[in-house]
Amino acid sequence: MKTTVKGFVHAETALSDGKPRFTIYPFDMSDASSQLALLGEQFFEVEVPDDFDIRPALVASLEREKQSVLATAQAKVTQIEGQIRSLLAIKA
Repeated sequence: MKTTVKGFVHAETALSDGKPRFTIYPFDMSDASSQLALLGEQFFEVEVPDDFDIRPALVASLEREKQSVLATAQAKVTQIEGQIRSLLAIKA
């Protein structure tokens, strides 16, 4: 199935080589960043498979987020355990 997607084409204006890089966002980003110049609104026709199912991609994204949260929590636990060991070592 074909679907139409609206996008806003921007040029990134502050690149070190002096050449603009073009990026498409779902909304006008030129007000949010002085590094972007809006070139205009465009409509793109995209082919989407008839059996497209977004759920596997969403599950994968949630799994990555879960791993990130677990890593952050483990780092904090490790820090707390170190503080506990330090306090117990002072007693001895």
